[in-house]
Amino acid sequence: MGLAANDLLSEARGKQIVMVMVLFGLSLVFLLTFALPPGAIRAPLPDPQAGSVPAREITGTLIWTTIFFAAVIGFGRGVSVDSRSGAREGLLLAPIDPAALFAGKLIANFVFLLATEALVIPLFMVFANIDFDLLFPGILGVALAATVGLAAVGTLFGAASLYSEARSMMMPLLLFPFALPVVLAASKLTSALLVDGGAASEQRWFILLAVFDIVFLTIGAVTFEFVIQE
Repeated sequence: MGLAANDLLSEARGKQIVMVMVLFGLSLVFLLTFALPPGAIRAPLPDPQAGSVPAREITGTLIWTTIFFAAVIGFGRGVSVDSRSGAREGLLLAPIDPAALFAGKLIANFVFLLATEALVIPLFMVFANIDFDLLFPGILGVALAATVGLAAVGTLFGAASLYSEARSMMMPLLLFPFALPVVLAASKLTSALLVDGGAASEQRWFILLAVFDIVFLTIGAVTFEFVIQE
């Protein structure tokens, strides 16, 4: 918790990570919502037609694609800040259990992501003209589960890319394939909320998120010691 508090305090003072994530996320929100016809989300669902995709079914993908790319930018920025501040040496010398180090960095990244989502999702709803009742409160559970997964892989691969001279390229290359299940599951669940007002029919995606979170939380806690030493 001490490491998380230190990272959060540093961010509160310097605003080097969340501000970048939010600005990038908001830029994508403006860009993507302009692609949706006015009132497309509020309009009644049309009868199925071959080759057609209702706007509601792709909105979840647009929301979580925005959050994912903002996360990539934020994690990359965090790695850059840690590199300049000598965090690598500090992690190696700290008399703290590596699992606790992983947990501290994870909590900080989790908070950074939640802060970004708290601004990006409501603004997306405003610009896409989405009814508040369609996504809330269901989106809260989806966001929490997805954010844990993104924070876990971001923390793990952020630490791994810290030692690479090409870390600005290494981070996205590592993160993209492993974060894909989280983005896919969150997108499906969010679209289900928009289409039928609930995610009961998409429980398998919640199961995927839960399994992903457990697996990568465990992998991170067990392997973080070797990651920061290599």
